[in-house]
Amino acid sequence: MSWSHVLRPLCHELQRAWNKQPLLLERCNREAAHLAEEALKDFSLFVDSGLLPAGSAAPTSSATASWWSQPVPGLASFYSSTLQVLGAGRTRDVSNTVYANNAGLYLPGLAELCLSALATFQWPCAANVYRTARAIEVSVPCHTDRQDVLVFQATGEKRWQIYHPPQIGDVDPLRRGKDGDVMEDLGKPLLDVVLEPGDVLYVPLGYGHSTSTAQLSGPSLHITLNLDSVIWGLSYRLLWSASLRCARLRRGENDEAEEATKTKGMSWQRYSSLQAPLPLGLGQEDEPDEIVAQLLERAELWCGQAPSVEGVLPEDVHQALQLIQEHRQKLLTLQKVMYAEVMLGLGEHPQQREAAHWSALQAQMQTLFTSLGWT
Repeated sequence: MSWSHVLRPLCHELQRAWNKQPLLLERCNREAAHLAEEALKDFSLFVDSGLLPAGSAAPTSSATASWWSQPVPGLASFYSSTLQVLGAGRTRDVSNTVYANNAGLYLPGLAELCLSALATFQWPCAANVYRTARAIEVSVPCHTDRQDVLVFQATGEKRWQIYHPPQIGDVDPLRRGKDGDVMEDLGKPLLDVVLEPGDVLYVPLGYGHSTSTAQLSGPSLHITLNLDSVIWGLSYRLLWSASLRCARLRRGENDEAEEATKTKGMSWQRYSSLQAPLPLGLGQEDEPDEIVAQLLERAELWCGQAPSVEGVLPEDVHQALQLIQEHRQKLLTLQKVMYAEVMLGLGEHPQQREAAHWSALQAQMQTLFTSLGWT
């Protein structure tokens, strides 16, 4: 029984849905449920001890618009932040969620999931954990994220409603519903599903989603596996910028900084033409010629003109793609070492170990930026 055995069969359907639509990839997979629950068996212990940094979030005056979030300080706080003592040993859930970002850098079972995901999907990843009390009408209000995610339901149930990306305005389209922003006029969900133990859900970057545990068995505990593209420079947008640089250098022109493209008022189709993950990994062989053709087509939609007007040739894209593929391999190697150390219990204090690894990843990003002349 292994995570690889669970993940490999997901590749085909994930390729089909990648950055196109939300999709329930798996239903009641007993092996997935067992592995997820086993990976999280020490979650509360790590939070209570203060080893795993965690936060707690809950609604204030309005379950749809006003929310608070604060760190969980540990010291038996995991259960105190999700359960309220009623007396005589009785407890009840209160309205909040405990979450831990980058928990794969602390829990060996989650590190194993991340290592398997790196090997299977060939994509940088991180694992977060969410525990939500039962009977919560809105456990998380509608928001968008800047990464594609896979959700593995471990215990309990949670309802997910996923919406088409909202119209693009002043707020970052990949951070809607956060920092005081409220998503309204959502329309009908593209997908409305109750996750049970063993279910696996895919949510693309930029798609609005909200969750609830009302009238469901709980509490709910799930793992979110982030497949990051934007923060690691693995998007069509960065490939296009790198291709423009290659074209300028080939012509002997100055590589001047690009003027930022204004996105307000863009359709989602135009915005996501470049602000989307590259079709790399996911259990398939990379097809450079196909990626080059896709980029030139997408760039025409983004720019509103044929890429040839920008002077970009297929050879420029091939050169830029090789640079990004080398960068991706270095990221994957760094992450493999990072999660292997967690599984083997190597390194310093967990939080110091996390800081050291993130520093190495950021250094690799700086190397990419330097190669693109952005420093």
